[in-house]
Amino acid sequence: MGNFINTSVLIPLIPLVTALFVFVLLASFNRTVNRLTKPVTVLIALSLLSSSFISAFYYLNKIEEELVLSKFLKYFEETNLVMHLNLFNEKIIIFFSLIMTSLIAFSFYKLPRKKGYVSFMIGLGLISSLVMISILLIDFSAII
Repeated sequence: MGNFINTSVLIPLIPLVTALFVFVLLASFNRTVNRLTKPVTVLIALSLLSSSFISAFYYLNKIEEELVLSKFLKYFEETNLVMHLNLFNEKIIIFFSLIMTSLIAFSFYKLPRKKGYVSFMIGLGLISSLVMISILLIDFSAII
């Protein structure tokens, strides 16, 4: 089960890396990327769905562990950050990812795709990633 636990870091990282990638493209090719609203929307939505899929895989296989980040990331060596991978956190991430994907789909159909649309999608991707990180760092099973 150790390999599955190591890939749990990908749950919040996939939307974060995708949003940062689109941000770099937007900063480099502003006019072109602002016109590519459909691919940007699909890319951000797929990153959230892939995080949801990974979390659903863990939930269905009942994988529960705690991952100490200092063992894997040298940046966190002196901290005691622990990712809590339990069934309740996985349910929350699945639910949150599906809500954010629905919000992205709703935004695609209802919002005018003008100049700030791509920036809005980048913001949704970054916010989603930060919320997923917070969910994984808080042990909700101890609260309930």
